[in-house]
Amino acid sequence: MDERMNCSESKTSIESEFRQSWDSIMRTYDRTPMRTFLGDPLANLMIQLVKAMSEEGYSQCLRAGQAMHHLILSRSLEHGYIDKGYVCFSPEYDSYELNGEKKVIQALKVSYYIEGVLTEEFEQDEIALTSRIHSLLQRLSAQPIT
Repeated sequence: MDERMNCSESKTSIESEFRQSWDSIMRTYDRTPMRTFLGDPLANLMIQLVKAMSEEGYSQCLRAGQAMHHLILSRSLEHGYIDKGYVCFSPEYDSYELNGEKKVIQALKVSYYIEGVLTEEFEQDEIALTSRIHSLLQRLSAQPIT
């Protein structure tokens, strides 16, 4: 079974606008202000996550945006997402040395909202595209474009 996303709409102008939003979010995570705020390791992990979702085709049917350092994916034609369906990715990253060993902690909190109501939320100990995230993005992709 193909795990790639299945977008019901194939309107080229909407797809183009959605793809442009993904390009913009990639540039945002790669710019100095975001890298200064997040640190290079976390910014790089977020870029890898965005690339992985884009390569699966989600950039054709979901708008990418951000609030502070959080990644927001929605079915919104406009930049706003409040009171609509969206998935919010909240990343965390820390590295430190303990007893001469480098320790790295990374986590990703994923929150799924429909009409402004939190319907699912979980945390995972890696910043990566997982089957659980795929499932949420499939559900979000099935929502109407608003």
